[in-house]
Amino acid sequence: MLRRQAITRSERELVGRILSSRQFAHAHTLKRVLLYLVECADRGGPPPKEYEIAVRALGRPETFDPRTDPIVRVSVASIRNRLAAYFATEGRREPLRLEIPRGQYGVIFTPAEQEAETSEPERALSRFWAPYLTGRAPNVIIYTEPLFFRDNRGHFYRDWYINDPSGCQQVQELLKSCGLGPFEPAYHYLSAGEVHCMLSLSRMFHEMGVPVETRSSRVTSWNELRHVNLILLGSPRTNPFLSCLQSDEPFIVTCDAIENRRPQPGELPRYAGLRRMDGALARRTEYALVTRRPALLSGCAITMIASNHGKAIEGAGHFLTLDDRVNDLLPALRAAGETQIASRFQLLMRVEMMDLNDEVVETDCVAVRVLKETAATVS
Repeated sequence: MLRRQAITRSERELVGRILSSRQFAHAHTLKRVLLYLVECADRGGPPPKEYEIAVRALGRPETFDPRTDPIVRVSVASIRNRLAAYFATEGRREPLRLEIPRGQYGVIFTPAEQEAETSEPERALSRFWAPYLTGRAPNVIIYTEPLFFRDNRGHFYRDWYINDPSGCQQVQELLKSCGLGPFEPAYHYLSAGEVHCMLSLSRMFHEMGVPVETRSSRVTSWNELRHVNLILLGSPRTNPFLSCLQSDEPFIVTCDAIENRRPQPGELPRYAGLRRMDGALARRTEYALVTRRPALLSGCAITMIASNHGKAIEGAGHFLTLDDRVNDLLPALRAAGETQIASRFQLLMRVEMMDLNDEVVETDCVAVRVLKETAATVS
């Protein structure tokens, strides 16, 4: 039975730790829903209804119809999964547990079951990111700055396929009939997904006690990166480092999809984003490609998180900071007969998003390739 009394200080502190955990990083909609459910429990009374959550926590209009808009059900299902993952990893030593029983929208706090103390297991994240944790070389995250064009009246224009400042004249020709211009190149904005990915990765390295630097691909040269561990974010359209490192791997990111050049049984030759409506709820599926390869300096690595959609990069990057999700990948990342993960591999990630802001609700790995060793080269 759900509790009827106000929550205690220790329960409220637990909620704070959950909301600030890696599992809920950048999940703003899910945080609002969970916090609202906790506030309802604090007030007492019966659990809130789906309509109440949608209108009061999510800002849906009073005309909200749960029969056509499943946003509450989708959000609560994702919250349940993240709570379970939190208590299996970061929060495994919490003295209390927070749950949302199935079939209702109320939260309950219960004492954690006492387990026999065991030695700390080797963390999956430490194994996956091992080349970045040795301290032999700096760790650098390279992000992209999408090219916009602006005129002197505050109009900004972005063309997916124009990523060179020399395209200014082309933009002018496209928009002169609208009375806009003249235009000049502008690098004023970043992809929110890439920023969230950088924040997730930076937080993880910080918690591991490992420094990491962030740089823009626009103002960085290969000479500065020859003796570092790299994490490259973005699309080959906008990040020249990603573009020149795509070679003979099975998966490559093209201008509008991820191509599978050597499909295995059950795989598609091409993975492109898809937007659909689930009743009144907008849903989107996008794909990201994670590629690991050796760097020029022995023992160092390059990890590429590439996609044509910023939120897919966010979802893939966040996935790679979660111990439980990475732990499930480790067996597939070992070469035959090896105990350590391979130094060259690719992961195809499917990222599910919802609603108008494309909030990431789930990320899964749908294909793994362990690749043969080759000499590291940079063109």
